[in-house]
Amino acid sequence: MSLIKYNPNLSPLFSNFDDLLSIFDTFDPMTRPVQSVTGPRTNVQNLEDKHLIELATPGVEKEELNIDIDEGRLTISFDQQSGDENSRFQRAFKRSWTLPKDVDIDSINADYKNGVLAVSIPKIAPAAPPQRRIEIG
Repeated sequence: MSLIKYNPNLSPLFSNFDDLLSIFDTFDPMTRPVQSVTGPRTNVQNLEDKHLIELATPGVEKEELNIDIDEGRLTISFDQQSGDENSRFQRAFKRSWTLPKDVDIDSINADYKNGVLAVSIPKIAPAAPPQRRIEIG
């Protein structure tokens, strides 16, 4: 099993008729939600012994990044506000992935070098199925 990017807006079923009709809004450029083009580039690898997530975050300090695990989801976020009374500037991003069941959550670690955040998620070796001999009575 591999990592799946979490999207809270997706729903497996339509809750009412308006939701069903809203699917046509995706073809209308005036009502389509704006996609962020300023988010960090992400590379996700499923290696033999671990999952590796790499984010390019140039200009972001290590102390400003947040990595959280909640209800089986790993979330990487950043929120920076600056400016004065005349102008305000905000940069933010948030990305989430659903963690598979074969990972060791307690051994997840992160490293930040040269504007690249690397999060290593070790896999747990699958347990061998129990074996035993049953005596015939």
